[in-house]
Amino acid sequence: MDLKILAELQADSTITYRALSERVALSSSACVSRVKQLEEAGVITGYHAAIAVGRVKPTLVMMAEIAMASHQVEDLDRFDLLLSRTPEVVEALRVNGPFDYLVRIMVATVEEWHEFAKRLLLPEYRVQKMITHVVMQEVKPFRGYPLSLK
Repeated sequence: MDLKILAELQADSTITYRALSERVALSSSACVSRVKQLEEAGVITGYHAAIAVGRVKPTLVMMAEIAMASHQVEDLDRFDLLLSRTPEVVEALRVNGPFDYLVRIMVATVEEWHEFAKRLLLPEYRVQKMITHVVMQEVKPFRGYPLSLK
């Protein structure tokens, strides 16, 4: 039942409790109770609007592969903090393989990108190498996690 609720909320977070309860075949009060439980348990971490940002302001989206010179916990924590506090960083993942981070960055112009890249490459952040890619087209935007009911 929780997976059904999560799938519906993920598809449309503005759905009313009445419509949600009908779609998952639960009473409204039981549906509200389960959603609240999922929120309190940290399963539902927020509600977001999908925005066509290119229609709002000029955007240049970059994907950066970043390899660190140091893998000391304090160095990684410092870099994590920088990424999490930087508004241009819209997504950051620590990964394994030939680089340590995969970062999605949004800026308005190439000049803004250059200034931003200079900040990431300051010596105190211990970045060894950064390879960037301009996103030409978002073929399949993130719309939620697959929550198979099987």
